[in-house]
Amino acid sequence: MRSRRYAKWVGLASLVAVLVFTGCSQQAQSPNPEAAKQQPGATSSPEPQKGGIIKVAFDSDPSTLDWMSTSSSATKLVAFHMFEQLFSLDEGMMEKPMLAKEFQLSEDRKVYKIVLRDGVKFHDGSTMSADDVVASFNRWGEMSAVGKRLFKSMEEVKAVDPQTVEIAFKEPYAPLIRNLADPTQAMVVIPAKIAESAGTAPLKGEQLIGTGPYRLDSWKRGQRITLKRFDEYTARDEDWGGLSGKKVAYADEVRFDMVPDAQVRIDGVRTGQYDFALRIPQDLYPQLKDSTELTTRVSKPDSWMAVIPDKSEPPFDDIRMRQAIQYALDKEKIAIATYGNFYEMDGSIFFPDQQSLYTKEGTDAYLSYNPEKAKELLKEAGYKGEPVRLIATSSYDDHFKTAQVVASQLQDVGFTIDLQIYEWATLLEKEKNTSNFDLEIQGFSPKYDPTTIPWFYPQFPGKYESTKIMALLDEWSKSTNADEQKKLLGDFNKTMYEELPVIKITNEVGMSVIGAKLDGFGERNNVTFWNTWLKAK
Repeated sequence: MRSRRYAKWVGLASLVAVLVFTGCSQQAQSPNPEAAKQQPGATSSPEPQKGGIIKVAFDSDPSTLDWMSTSSSATKLVAFHMFEQLFSLDEGMMEKPMLAKEFQLSEDRKVYKIVLRDGVKFHDGSTMSADDVVASFNRWGEMSAVGKRLFKSMEEVKAVDPQTVEIAFKEPYAPLIRNLADPTQAMVVIPAKIAESAGTAPLKGEQLIGTGPYRLDSWKRGQRITLKRFDEYTARDEDWGGLSGKKVAYADEVRFDMVPDAQVRIDGVRTGQYDFALRIPQDLYPQLKDSTELTTRVSKPDSWMAVIPDKSEPPFDDIRMRQAIQYALDKEKIAIATYGNFYEMDGSIFFPDQQSLYTKEGTDAYLSYNPEKAKELLKEAGYKGEPVRLIATSSYDDHFKTAQVVASQLQDVGFTIDLQIYEWATLLEKEKNTSNFDLEIQGFSPKYDPTTIPWFYPQFPGKYESTKIMALLDEWSKSTNADEQKKLLGDFNKTMYEELPVIKITNEVGMSVIGAKLDGFGERNNVTFWNTWLKAK
């Protein structure tokens, strides 16, 4: 390859200021002021304690622990502790180097050189090298929708030396670092021999080898996942928070127990059986807020709920049928029935706290409740009452409640709804084949760049193929102009409501509970248990 001149990496924040505009946008007002006033997390004592077992109760058994193969929150909860990325998001959702030491970008903005940290160990005792990164990157390019799109723009990826990887593009590609830091289907680094032998199949058993502060010890399907401290973990020094920076594994083990019943999870935290319980139904907040036995953690809006139509075949390949759903849904009524006061009515793809990405432009059609218009569209589309299969999960309380209200409202305008409820793992299998459903209820966690939005791509359930979205993504990938990026973000919103690949309902404010023994958790966007310890008895 011809020689190039490179701009030295100084700090991720300076690059992001160029690649993603930093102007503030208007913040949406949340209708849950009581939740906003809660101070999430346990208080922190000055002396971290090493040892013991942190016991976590969660509600859904993951189908895999391979973070690269899925965007499932159940997978990420565990995989965060086992695997790491070249770059990760800090607590402010900005990119920071994790397994990378630094990077350089050529003056023509086509070639990235990524220098790796020295001495990083995998759980099998081997040392990470550029060959491992290249093999992992190639696997990610075959498995992730974001990776597949990136590879179409890429010229080559290669190991320059044992500690340096070079990624070259055909044209300037601005969002590479943000893509590498995205936690959706993450570009985690695993040993080359595992990446090459596994191919696109999810990692299993002894293949689940990463570089994280905890390693997999055992997994009893449907019961418990046990992680043990990785004693050879090579931590960074920086206190960046989020999924980046210094990670100290104070606990000897972290155990994740599958406990489907929310009240059992809460009672377990009260009695000390568990130290942390996730996904607590918001209607239980009044009985928990003043408890002296546990701390109620109320998060910022951390997901949004949606209806996903199968757009690949009738009836929802017809835009009029998708529009009928949009007009049929009283979205705030659904939000209240599902979340009580713990919701936020906002029509943007991104969240209000994501100031570099959030805009209300293009969201005028978000609240369009008009049942008579829905009935007219059904008639115009020639719908004659054929059964519509709506699938959802009972593993997540909010998904189940949303599905029930959505089904009722759709029936009110003339849809014939066949509501099918599955456990989470079964739902994930069902959604892989669009012949299994017509509509699906799903939630979406925050995404950090338009190129990482999974439902923009036909690989995602519902099979959305949009030449307009692809053209907007091409413009976004080349742009470094703040005003241009701001307009594009509004165009993404507008296209969502014009083409309705998903029908957004509401932003969710999540809730969990923390036991009296757990310390150091503090305020964090993700549920992670490094830099967290058990109080001395």
